[in-house]
Amino acid sequence: MTILDIERKREIGLAPNVVRKRPSALLFSLGQGLVYLVGLIFVLEAFFYIVGVGDSEHIRPDRYLGYNLIAGKRVTQRKEGFGQFKINSFAMQNDEVKKEKPKGVYRIAIFGDSYVESLQVARRANFLSRLQEKLNERLGRDGRNFKVEVLNFGVSNYSTAQSYLRYKVLGSQFKPDLVIHNCRVEEVSKLLPMTTDNLLFVRPVLFADYSRHVTYDDTCVREYFQSAAGRRMLSCDWLRANSRIWGVVSMMREQFGRFLENPDLLLSFAPKAQPAGSGLPTDETRANFTKCYWYMMDAQLFNFARQCRSDGSDFMILRTPMIRPCQHTLTDNQIESDLLARSAKDIKVEVLNLDERYRRWTGSTTDDGTNFSSGGHFTAVMHEWVAEQLAAQVYERLAK
Repeated sequence: MTILDIERKREIGLAPNVVRKRPSALLFSLGQGLVYLVGLIFVLEAFFYIVGVGDSEHIRPDRYLGYNLIAGKRVTQRKEGFGQFKINSFAMQNDEVKKEKPKGVYRIAIFGDSYVESLQVARRANFLSRLQEKLNERLGRDGRNFKVEVLNFGVSNYSTAQSYLRYKVLGSQFKPDLVIHNCRVEEVSKLLPMTTDNLLFVRPVLFADYSRHVTYDDTCVREYFQSAAGRRMLSCDWLRANSRIWGVVSMMREQFGRFLENPDLLLSFAPKAQPAGSGLPTDETRANFTKCYWYMMDAQLFNFARQCRSDGSDFMILRTPMIRPCQHTLTDNQIESDLLARSAKDIKVEVLNLDERYRRWTGSTTDDGTNFSSGGHFTAVMHEWVAEQLAAQVYERLAK
């Protein structure tokens, strides 16, 4: 390098011994970095898939129903119990199934919220799978020449209105012989519209008059889709459905947000039980609410049952007990149970009240974690008990 070359480099701000990289070298470096990044993402996604991390996202926005399950996604749930399964192509927490009902099959479709969805136990251990097994075992022993198939249409936090709408747009296509709607204790609390940024509370409403005519209203759903939270959820819909890395990041962000709201959570690895009744409406308030708005529930059940009958399906109501998260005490709403029995009698449908039966069976209103998990859902033991009770009731129908 000559003195003249050194002077020229100094004039343009380069050290004498530094050689300017050619554009092709820069492009090669950028391309190499991109390949490494893609490779790292692929390795992380594969690792998270193998160990079942980042799989907890399982619902997506739906303009008609408010939200729905993510069809085709594998879900791994560890927050409460453990469950790992793939949502089928029809957005059901169910094995793949054909819409066409096979010959010699009695098909049962069960609708409801997370108590039916059953993310907290293995699919083979939930009460729907056990119901199918128990009925088929008994049919086999009795020499009956048909089988039972039970389909799971449950979705977390669905209201009766959402279950009815889900039946109309999806369930009816499977031509069930019997439709069972799980109307758990405090089902009435999901009747009214709610403006929220939480997708699990975004619901359309079926308003009713006293002649049992219902009107679909999606105001809250449209407001959510137009909100910042809704637009953000839609923009990352593909990532929520397909990326485990995104699931991990979302979970960390959620936990960090909870920590900002309550720094004491950093000192505890488990949720602390709240005093019984803290922050909840009084029994009198809940009773008055139930009596005031029951006409809406009555109309929704009436239309649900009528739609099923017009499609050639029987309709039945299952009443299950409920425990609030971290409470370990059964929730009471006797007014709701009485009104449900009255409505069912009026519209001529059967009610299996497992809330009352469970209280007689245990002789207690508290649970030590044997039958209900910390989040208030059924354990495998409770799923087995529900399946036994429901199987006995359904078999009476089959024997007629």
